[in-house]
Amino acid sequence: MKLLIALLISSATFGAFTEVRYDLSTHQEKQISQTSKKKVLIFLSPSCPCSQKQFDYINSLAKKFTNLEFIGFSSNKHINKKKALEYFDQFKINFPIFIDQDLKFANKMNALKTPHVFLLNEKQEVIYQGAVTNKRSPELSSKFYLNDVLTALKNNKELPYKESKALGCYIAR
Repeated sequence: MKLLIALLISSATFGAFTEVRYDLSTHQEKQISQTSKKKVLIFLSPSCPCSQKQFDYINSLAKKFTNLEFIGFSSNKHINKKKALEYFDQFKINFPIFIDQDLKFANKMNALKTPHVFLLNEKQEVIYQGAVTNKRSPELSSKFYLNDVLTALKNNKELPYKESKALGCYIAR
């Protein structure tokens, strides 16, 4: 079973999305990045308390790991652009967060919960997926999966985790 999961993770790719979406951080239509840079894809939801508790911490990781491209998706079929803007405008966002109300990106990546993170290599293959930390709130966490994985990647070390269980609210489909 673990082998099957590992194969599924390694076979998932971000792929070539060449569409324009509304970016909640800049308040404008913008093309989703197609660079071959390593990426951190983060699925978020304004209606999820777990997503809300992790947001400042994720934002701090985006500041810390500037060599990576952080891309967020507001994935919830019940959250429209206006509601998403009201929520994300509360924060100084350090990365683009695109509206994914049609769930195209959540479905492409098989994202289940918010927050759900996917780390992609230069070939846009998933090399880590899962939780940000082992608790719903970073202040209560004892394991910092995403930070540990990004630190290992930055230092050219083997990743300590390939996957972890995403914690949070199920994406409303």
